[in-house]
Amino acid sequence: MILPFSGRKDGLSVSEALPDRSLFALVAMMSFLAALTLAGATGARALSARWAGGAAQLVTVQVPDPDQPLTPASKKEPAGPTRAEAVLADLNTLPPGSVMHRLDKEELARLLEPWLGEADNSALPLPAIIRIRLPDNAQLPNDLEQTLTAHVPGTIVEHNASWGERLRALANSLLACAGLALLTVGGIATLVTGLATRAGLSTRRDIIKILHGLGASDGYIAGRFAWRTAMLGLGGSLAGTVLAMVPLLVLFRMAAPFANISLQSDTLLLPDWHTLQSVIPTDMLVAFAALPFVAAFICWVTTQSMVRLWLRRLP
Repeated sequence: MILPFSGRKDGLSVSEALPDRSLFALVAMMSFLAALTLAGATGARALSARWAGGAAQLVTVQVPDPDQPLTPASKKEPAGPTRAEAVLADLNTLPPGSVMHRLDKEELARLLEPWLGEADNSALPLPAIIRIRLPDNAQLPNDLEQTLTAHVPGTIVEHNASWGERLRALANSLLACAGLALLTVGGIATLVTGLATRAGLSTRRDIIKILHGLGASDGYIAGRFAWRTAMLGLGGSLAGTVLAMVPLLVLFRMAAPFANISLQSDTLLLPDWHTLQSVIPTDMLVAFAALPFVAAFICWVTTQSMVRLWLRRLP
């Protein structure tokens, strides 16, 4: 016996019970927010990793009055080494593999150019700037800063590791906030899908009772509704993710010069896969590609659960 609900047109009219516009638009907006949240979380993690891998190993030493002798000349003894030379000598206790570089006048001028312009700064009492790059997983000696301050008063040691810890803590906080935001978006998506499914069941209550009485299984009826919401969720999430790519590409294009990435003028309008990979991290692209399928899965599971629970309550 062939039941009247065995074909594609089974009388449920799911497309009318679950209209396209409301659920599609809501899922698109939530996917837009989720994509931006994923981008922020990925950016924070990448920034923290980049800082920990490079900038955290940098140390800057400032020596005021670098050309002044550490000990003035006397009748019996000549002047001792300059203050900068004394600091460089004390820095020989750094871990093996450390690289030291004292900035020359041209490099100091380039550092000051954003504030002073191209004016002659030779008359300014500039300190000596010594940049130190420590090997990976290496740390400064615990007593180095005290030794430099006692030997050459006024010496300032700036270690980026302390800023790296603060940045890492900030990145972890942003990741936690992003995770909470994604859970919130997922919860709202579940709630919206549940409300849409409940409304669709209410409009087809009598038809579902008749079909269920004729032998339609719970899985069949739930599958019809779940397939409809999953397709709406897939399409809406895909639209929201694509829309989120527009502001993200603009932001990444603005940040490209800071990452030493050169982009052509027309790559923003029609970016190819190579351009996307060079501008957007690969893990972010994978997350964006998975987002529509995650949204469809949430819609499918929510609708399956609600329809089956609703059918169990039928007399």
